[in-house]
Amino acid sequence: MNTNPFLKICLLTIIVVLFDSCSSSDEETDPCANGPEISIEKKVSTTTGNMVGSFTASTSNGQAPYQYSIDGGAFQSSDTFSGLSADTYAVTVKDANDCQDQTDVTITSVTEVSFASQVKPIIDTNCQISGCHGSNASTPSFATYTQVKANAENIKSKTSAKVMPPTGPLSDSNIKLISDWVDQGAPNN
Repeated sequence: MNTNPFLKICLLTIIVVLFDSCSSSDEETDPCANGPEISIEKKVSTTTGNMVGSFTASTSNGQAPYQYSIDGGAFQSSDTFSGLSADTYAVTVKDANDCQDQTDVTITSVTEVSFASQVKPIIDTNCQISGCHGSNASTPSFATYTQVKANAENIKSKTSAKVMPPTGPLSDSNIKLISDWVDQGAPNN
């Protein structure tokens, strides 16, 4: 029988080290620790009395595939919801690990804006002029609905930032008309 005290201490140390490594490997990690985070990317308001509002959700983190739901309804794979009336909706995303995140989105009701009687006169008076979008070859023409529609998001962005037209910013009411018209899908009405 070996009575060497050094050998007994070494064996005891090995047993303690093995016990510690086994106990920490039994711990489970939380699959939702880096769960999905939802945000709303594009929101379209509805016109008064209609159900044409829509929004698109976006998800970061979590584990794909993602599923989406509004107001506790059935989950769907599409991240776009349309045909919505003016209201506030609770939007939920669920990932492959069944982890969830939620946010609210509000669809507002706006008065329908007419291209022919409201937007086109603003464009014709302030943009479709000599030296701007009327005769300047370096800028797109805004003479037709098709040309204005093709540039609608850019027109909204630049008028809202008050950097267009170059003759000076539009009135706040005209900026809102253009913005609302673009948000309504820039219809030819």
